[in-house]
Amino acid sequence: MDTLALIVVLQAPLPLQPGTWWEYRESYAERLGSIDSITDEVTRFEVRGTPGRPFIHQSGGADPGSGPAEMGDGWIRLGPWTGEDPLPLPLEPGRARRVGDGASAGWTVEAEEEVTVPAGTFRALRCALRTRRSVSVLWISRGVGVVRESHGAPGARPEIERVLLRWSPPRIAPGG
Repeated sequence: MDTLALIVVLQAPLPLQPGTWWEYRESYAERLGSIDSITDEVTRFEVRGTPGRPFIHQSGGADPGSGPAEMGDGWIRLGPWTGEDPLPLPLEPGRARRVGDGASAGWTVEAEEEVTVPAGTFRALRCALRTRRSVSVLWISRGVGVVRESHGAPGARPEIERVLLRWSPPRIAPGG
């Protein structure tokens, strides 16, 4: 494994080795007149690419696609989960990563808390990107990854909510 790959693997708050995967129950809410329509599906995220250049592929759910997993000095961007805005590293309560001139919204690690989802109970860091128009929250458990996710308008039912059903780190070949 080259030095860059080793740095990405060791510093990332979640496993980024190709072959790692997560499956979520995704609830997608859509307002139809005066009724909230809820659709539940299974969404799968998988790390693909190489250890030095991983990307996260999403299949299923409301908006499948792929995005890079990129890391720099004090930040990590996880394509499908964080969008263009990077999370601050290390992930610790109180850390924030503002975008632009520093006055704009950015991801903040708000707290560490216990989260129970179908895959189990985890100690997770609540990371939030809050604006006047939207709220995105990721609960990230170190060594596991995103165990819960919510996106929507402040004070309203989340438009997309995902809870971890199961996950698997990559299988290491014997002798590898």
